[in-house]
Amino acid sequence: MIQKQDVPRQIKSKRTTPEKEWVATRLSMRWIFSLLWMGALLEWGTTNRPYIHPFKLFACNQTEFQEEIVQNNSFLPEQSPVNMSGEWWKDEELWKRSHIKVFTLITLQKSLAKIWFATLGSVEGSGVTLLSPFQLYGSLAAISLGSGGTTAQSFRDHLGLVESECIGDQHSWIMRWQSRLLHHEVLTRQEGSLSTSSWLIFRKGMQLRKSFRWELWWFHPEVQLMAANINSSHSDEEAINSYIRNASAGRVSNLVTGLSPNTNLVLASYIHFKGQWKTRSQCPGSEFEDFFNDDESKVQVSMMTWCGKLQYMIDPKYTLIQLPLNGTAYMMVIQPVQSDKLQEIESTLDVEGITLKTEIVKLVMPRIKWDSTYDVKELYRRMRLPDMLGGHANFSRLSNVQELTPDQVKQRVIFEVGEDEEKLTPAGDVPFSNSTITTEIRIDKPFFFQVHELRSKQLLFLGRVEKLH
Repeated sequence: MIQKQDVPRQIKSKRTTPEKEWVATRLSMRWIFSLLWMGALLEWGTTNRPYIHPFKLFACNQTEFQEEIVQNNSFLPEQSPVNMSGEWWKDEELWKRSHIKVFTLITLQKSLAKIWFATLGSVEGSGVTLLSPFQLYGSLAAISLGSGGTTAQSFRDHLGLVESECIGDQHSWIMRWQSRLLHHEVLTRQEGSLSTSSWLIFRKGMQLRKSFRWELWWFHPEVQLMAANINSSHSDEEAINSYIRNASAGRVSNLVTGLSPNTNLVLASYIHFKGQWKTRSQCPGSEFEDFFNDDESKVQVSMMTWCGKLQYMIDPKYTLIQLPLNGTAYMMVIQPVQSDKLQEIESTLDVEGITLKTEIVKLVMPRIKWDSTYDVKELYRRMRLPDMLGGHANFSRLSNVQELTPDQVKQRVIFEVGEDEEKLTPAGDVPFSNSTITTEIRIDKPFFFQVHELRSKQLLFLGRVEKLH
């Protein structure tokens, strides 16, 4: 771990906007008291200067500390330990949460999610497409710390990391810190149902820049660094995958494939959502029933039945139902009346803007346990944005290797939703009988879904089911 003592202690910051007189007066008084306090420490014979964290002193513009980071061409010793500490969020809160900035990030991620999801096809033969905008955004933001030149600018613009009030904030630290706070909040609220991890795997002998490691530690402590033998041999791949399998408690296997003697850098990550209904079904059941695929074939799949109070909307073009899950998550399931209109409705429907009604509903839908793996580099090639991750991208701020680019950016999404009778809360005091059911909804043909975090409205997952087996 990078220790705090490594961080320069005195930074001057510059203001870019005029301050009101009373603000200037208060700031002047703060500086006077700060100087008196420092003088008192020196008078007591203190030999080491007091630690002043860089985030405390700069507001917007490029600070001396940021300039030092940019100009720092030093590298980690080849034999230095590279894995980060597991104490992710134990540090002091350096910047307070800005509701406006967090809202801006969430809104941008939703816009990007539509583009990502529309471009991403299902894994060949699976018929199910899964995407976690929450995880993908974090992976791109992490790898962008190693980018330079026009590639860095492209990442900042693309990910919304440019602070409008901070023109000189070259590394967009303010927005990155807000993103870190949001990431922590979501994981905390979904503790027990949402797990995630990332690994930046690089060839042994390659030296990482100290500045890159420092920023990665501050803004993306969930990313673990791993130096590995990378060749085309099966044993090298197995060693990497064995490490990931153990680190993910057996959730992820064979994530990294297709290594070659020219592979230098791989970013691999996973996110696993194990959701449960928030309330207990009043008519639990499970049986095999027909699911009608988009190619007009049908297949027998395990269907679960849930009865209770639910919010829903039946439109001439689609049926929408909202499912409360454990923690603070909820799932929106949308089934078009005409299966061939699925992607059209998916791309145009504002799910969050629909007014729902609440009634006693009987819901029948497939059991949900799916996973999907894809390469983000291929996704960006399809989006015609190859310069950010392709062969001409600039990642000069990451290591000592010239013309370095990520060889793979792998994402695995594991998504399952079920019922845990022991942990669910009662379904309410409404006596249940067949006569109390006002509506029956069957999800038995192609549909898509979204999973949101209730408080922040963060979009956690997108899914599309066109075919089941």
